[in-house]
Amino acid sequence: MPIDLIDIPAAVADYLDNQVRTVVSPVIGRQSSQGSLTPGQDGTFTVTVTNRGMPDGVRLSNVAYHVKISDEAIAQLILPDAAVAACYDTLFATTPLEPGSRRSALFLRMLAGSTLDVGESQSVQIDVHCQDEGDAKITCHVHADIDASDLFPTSQNPNGEQTVSVIRGAL
Repeated sequence: MPIDLIDIPAAVADYLDNQVRTVVSPVIGRQSSQGSLTPGQDGTFTVTVTNRGMPDGVRLSNVAYHVKISDEAIAQLILPDAAVAACYDTLFATTPLEPGSRRSALFLRMLAGSTLDVGESQSVQIDVHCQDEGDAKITCHVHADIDASDLFPTSQNPNGEQTVSVIRGAL
């Protein structure tokens, strides 16, 4: 089966777009546990990412959540505790941002591991601080690499074989 290697980056992007499900839960108040939030109040939401299951799923590595809020004048993301995840300004940054600080966007890497196995789900809870009245949309998508061993598994060709017949001979 011919493969054009030039098509692999587009195939990886297509897999992330269509085979990895990202769900952002509704924001609820931290104190009231209700959906109605007021300026000055903190809320919380959960992002859950699920990788495709067998037989079509592939293992993902270097998984990073890209979380954004549409209007930082309405609400801002509060970076999670450093024991849970490390947050960065950009996808390739190496210096983590200060936990507890507020941002309109972040790249989050789970400390428990940066892989997402076939059929696996990962969730992370993120807080928001409400600044003013209005609506702000929270979005999240995933950046990741396809595990090369899933994409190009070590394989073998069919065995060559031959039967050896041993008979009892005369002495």
